[in-house]
Amino acid sequence: MTVIDSIKVAQTGPEVPSPWWLKGGAIFIGVLGISSLIGAVSLAIGGIAIDAMMADMDPEELCEDDPEREECEELIRSLSSMSEMSLWDVGAALSAFLFLLSIPTVILMWNAEDRGTALKLAWSWVAVHAVSQFYLIHSYMAWMDEFYESIPMEEMSWAAVFTKVASYGSILMCELSMAAGLVLISYKTRPPTALEMPSAFHVSEE
Repeated sequence: MTVIDSIKVAQTGPEVPSPWWLKGGAIFIGVLGISSLIGAVSLAIGGIAIDAMMADMDPEELCEDDPEREECEELIRSLSSMSEMSLWDVGAALSAFLFLLSIPTVILMWNAEDRGTALKLAWSWVAVHAVSQFYLIHSYMAWMDEFYESIPMEEMSWAAVFTKVASYGSILMCELSMAAGLVLISYKTRPPTALEMPSAFHVSEE
């Protein structure tokens, strides 16, 4: 016959949050920081290359033999306006800033010692990332609107609407996902505020 002789409750303090929540966030932001550096270099080089390529394009010369000369020239001018977009300069600067901001953010989150400062930097990084992505996609969509207007096809208006919805929607979902992940990290790493009773009893049998 089994008799409960005594009930022992373990005396434990508050559970310390795992540092790997912050370390995981550091790895994620570090990877995106490197991607931002690559993006900055790509935008800078792309802007220079497109500017050099478009400088040699003369709409009148290219469309000289085209039966619809005016429409052809308008299309070439729309393509040439791509080199004048601020996306190349401002986008490269924002991407470079994101890379620089990711360095202290990754260091503090990886050390997992100063939670408050690490999370503030992480939220700042996510905010700058969201601003940069929406700026890039807005600049590109503004140019696409002009480009579609230069094409005399009714189907292009539907293509423009679909492209806008898909582009803005994907950026919004991406940024909300990152914000949700940071909220989870903030919750999981919150400092303990009260003693937690153990969830099970230790029963000895006689």
